[in-house]
Amino acid sequence: MVQKPRKRHQSKFKVSNLLENIAIQMAAALSQNLIHHPGELGTGREEIVRDFLRKYLPKKFDVATGFVFDIHGNTSKQVDVIVYEVSTNPVFEVSGGKKLFPCESVVCVGEIKSVLTSKQDIQKAFENLRSVKELDRGAGENSFSIASGELLDPKVNHLDQIFSFLWITDKCVSEEHMRISLFEYLYKNERHLWPNLCFYYDHYLLTYYCEDGVCPNAMDAYAIASVPSATPGNLLLHFYRLLARAVNVISVGSFSYWDYLDGPDGFQDTYAFPFSEAPIVGELPEHMLKRIMNE
Repeated sequence: MVQKPRKRHQSKFKVSNLLENIAIQMAAALSQNLIHHPGELGTGREEIVRDFLRKYLPKKFDVATGFVFDIHGNTSKQVDVIVYEVSTNPVFEVSGGKKLFPCESVVCVGEIKSVLTSKQDIQKAFENLRSVKELDRGAGENSFSIASGELLDPKVNHLDQIFSFLWITDKCVSEEHMRISLFEYLYKNERHLWPNLCFYYDHYLLTYYCEDGVCPNAMDAYAIASVPSATPGNLLLHFYRLLARAVNVISVGSFSYWDYLDGPDGFQDTYAFPFSEAPIVGELPEHMLKRIMNE
C-alpha cells in the first residue's frame, strides 16, 4: 500500500497578528520611558510614536515635528507629529533646527501627551490641532490635488482636510470626561476643524459614527463613537487602521513656488532691455508675431 504524502499545513499571515506583537513591543518601549528624566520624558514618548508611524505608514510619507504654514503666511502652533508627503513639496528649516511644512503636503498632525488630566489642557491640545486645520490648503484657490486635479477645498471635502489626532500615553481623564470635553469643543467649532481621533493608549479611543458605522470623517458624523479596550494592543490596531486608511486617501497639493514667492511682485525692481536695442538672430516665434499683429 502506497502512503500518500501528507499535505503541509500553511499558516496564514495576518497583518493584525503582526501589529498585535508590535503593540506589545511598543508598550515595553513606553514603559522604559516611565523613568523620569527632566526635560526628556515627553520628548521620548513623542519619538516612540513618531517612530511607530514612520515604520508602518507607506514610505511615500515621512514623520516629523515642527510647524505648518499656508500661502497667506499663517503658521500653526508647534505640533508633535506631522505626517507629510515627501516627494512633491519642500521642507524648510530655520535656525535652531525647527522645521516648517507647507500645508499642501501635510496629511496628518498629532499631539502626544504624557499626562492630560484637566479640561484646560484638553482644550489647549485641541486648539493646537485646530491651528493646523485652520490653514488654507486651497492656497487662495490656487492649490489643486495632484491625484485628481481638483481644487483643494477643506471646508467642504473631508478628503482635502488634514487628519488630526490626540494621543495620551500615561495618565488621562476618564472616557466620560474626555467625551464631554470633546462635545464642548465640537459645539464651538465648525466641522472641518474637529479632531478625528482621541486615543488614550490601551484604555479608550474616541472618534465618530457615520451612516456606515465607526468613521473618523467629521463632515458626515452624527455621533461620537467610543471604542473601549478589549485586549492588549487592540486599540492600537483600531487607531492604526483608521489613521493609515485616512492618510492614504487625503489629497496632497503641489507647492506653488510662484504664488508663495510673491509671483510677479517678486520682480518689481527688475529692468527690461528690449531686443530692439540689440537685434537677435532669427525670426520671432509664431505666437509672438500674432500678438504683435493683434496689437
